[in-house]
Amino acid sequence: MVEAFANDPIALRQLIAYEALGNIPPFDGYKNLCKRIGDGLMEYIDYEFWYMRFARGEMDMEFDGSRDPTLRSIHDLPMEILKPIFETLKPIERLMMHKVSPRLRTCIESMDPKLRRLSFKSGKEHSEINYDFTDVIYRQGKEGGCQVKSNQRKEVSVPNSNHFELALHDISVVFNNPKLHLESLYICVDADKMQRLREILERLDFKIKTDKVEFHTENSTEEAAILPCLQSGTLENICIHMREYKSTTDETSLEEKKGRISKLTEMIECKESKMLILHLDFKEDFPIEQLLNCRGLSLHSTTWRWFVPASTVIKFLEILLKSTVLETFIIDNYDRFKLKEAIRNNGKPLWNAVETHNGIFKLEGFEQVFKLDISIARIRLTRQ
Repeated sequence: MVEAFANDPIALRQLIAYEALGNIPPFDGYKNLCKRIGDGLMEYIDYEFWYMRFARGEMDMEFDGSRDPTLRSIHDLPMEILKPIFETLKPIERLMMHKVSPRLRTCIESMDPKLRRLSFKSGKEHSEINYDFTDVIYRQGKEGGCQVKSNQRKEVSVPNSNHFELALHDISVVFNNPKLHLESLYICVDADKMQRLREILERLDFKIKTDKVEFHTENSTEEAAILPCLQSGTLENICIHMREYKSTTDETSLEEKKGRISKLTEMIECKESKMLILHLDFKEDFPIEQLLNCRGLSLHSTTWRWFVPASTVIKFLEILLKSTVLETFIIDNYDRFKLKEAIRNNGKPLWNAVETHNGIFKLEGFEQVFKLDISIARIRLTRQ
């Protein structure tokens, strides 16, 4: 049958006319043609040429196509063909195509971006976006312009532009795709830029899906700007670097810090996540009691050369063991030998702990059994 149609172009065009007059979408008609008489007999661009003529009522089967040459480009291809093409592109390449035309933008925004790791950093003189380990750097120029560079294209100069606003526009394109589902999202921007980022996030019609989020804070408001814009059902790991959180003995400051930690843990995103990781300057007065409703908690001190004393660890454990939801607690420890001796307590172990191995204790005097591992430099408490 293929040979018969290959030698009879008029018969082939009659099949196309049948599809066109039946208002069958052109690409669907082309697939029907390939299914009936085989692939490779006619290119889609030729099929569409005849289809559009017949759809307009121009039924001359012997028309000489060379008299009406129509230059076609990627803009003219149907969505069904564009999507397989864009499927082969990397996320950064799709972003570049996104800027070409509204039609390509519509096509790309309807697809899963297949982006897994996204990082956004912005300082005083430059911003940086990392798409699955591909960097795009926006550097402020000397004459009011911005230099944009990536390893996917040559450096370009954008006149009368701001590095942060350019980067913010590009990352908003990614955020605006409802099919986006990241494995990790990292955000580190100066405090004076957070409000603009917050505006972009709050403008979304949906919440961003990511398994893990990591961000830095400078003015104690970043968690309220970022976390509510994330889908709590998919968010498993929250990591916050609290740069401005400093240990203090001032009563007013202590109450403010308690209030902040309390508000953080009351957020649905923190309650439903599996692990909350905090990097901050903490001492023994840290309000650990505000974190009893966390499923997982990991504390890391940002104070250089400050060792967490055994007494502080025991105080934290004493409080956290009362939690009904805590599954895992991790804290850095450089004083584990003193901690082991403190738990052994001269033969009267704290919490009736049973040392199953050197530095590994089984705590049974609670509703559920806990395992306490202090055999390495990081303490780990796990509900069994």
